[in-house]
Amino acid sequence: MKKIFDLLFNGLGMAGLICALAVVAPSCVEANTAADLQKAKGKGQVVFVLVTEPGASGINEAEKVIRNAIKATQKSIMLWLDRTKPENAELVSRYRLSGPQIPLVLVFAPNGVIAGGGLAQGMTTERLLGMVPTKREAELIGILQSGKGVMILASRKGMAGEDEAVKACEKAREMSVGGLAVVRVDMDDMAEQSLLRKLKIDGGADQPITVVINSSGQIGGSFSGPANPKDLIIASAKKAGGCCPGGAKAGAACKPK
Repeated sequence: MKKIFDLLFNGLGMAGLICALAVVAPSCVEANTAADLQKAKGKGQVVFVLVTEPGASGINEAEKVIRNAIKATQKSIMLWLDRTKPENAELVSRYRLSGPQIPLVLVFAPNGVIAGGGLAQGMTTERLLGMVPTKREAELIGILQSGKGVMILASRKGMAGEDEAVKACEKAREMSVGGLAVVRVDMDDMAEQSLLRKLKIDGGADQPITVVINSSGQIGGSFSGPANPKDLIIASAKKAGGCCPGGAKAGAACKPK
C-alpha cells in the first residue's frame, strides 16, 4: 500500500497540504523560544520558522520565500530560531534540528502541531504553501502525535447512513483500549478536498466513508457506509504498510516524532 504520509511529508519528513486562504499583510516576528510558538497557537496562527545559525548563507532568499507565503496565508507570522542559542536547546532537541543542513524552514499549524518542513535551499513559495495543512489535517496530525489512533469519517449533511456511521465510530471509540479519536470531514468542504484525495476518499460518494488509522499512523482499513464497530477496532490495531497524513519517511515509524 502506498504510504500516504510520504505524499505529504518532505524534506525533514513532515506533512503539508495546500490551503486556499485570504491574503493579508505580512507579519514578521523575531523570536527564539518555545513560548512564542505557544503564543501563536493561542492566537490560531500559522507559523513559518526559519532555523538559522551565525554565518549561515541563503538567509535572505529563505526570508523572501517565507514573506511571500505569509502574504498568501491568513493569520500567519514568521519566527527566527538560532539553533546555537541555549534558550532554543529544547526546540532543537524536540525537532532534531542540530544535524540538518541550514537554513531550514518549518511550518506549524494553528493548533500548534508541526506540519511541514524542509531545506530552505530550493524552497519555493508554492511548496511552502503546500505544507500548510487543512484544519482537519492539522487535527489529525495532532491526534497521531498524542499516540492515539484515528477514525476519519467523511460524509455530507443529510447523507443516507450518516447517523449510523457516526454512532459506529462513537461506539468503537468507547470500546477501544488504546484510545481512538474521531475526525469528521465534510465531503462538500472545498478546503478539505486535498485531504480527501490523499486519503483516497471519493468526495462524490453517496455513502459515508470511514478510514481507520492506527496509533503508528498506518492505514488499517477503509469502510463504505456504516461500519461494524468491532471491525473498526480490528482495523485500528492492524499493522499495515500505508501511512496517513502526518507520518514519517519510508522505513521509519509513520507517526511523526
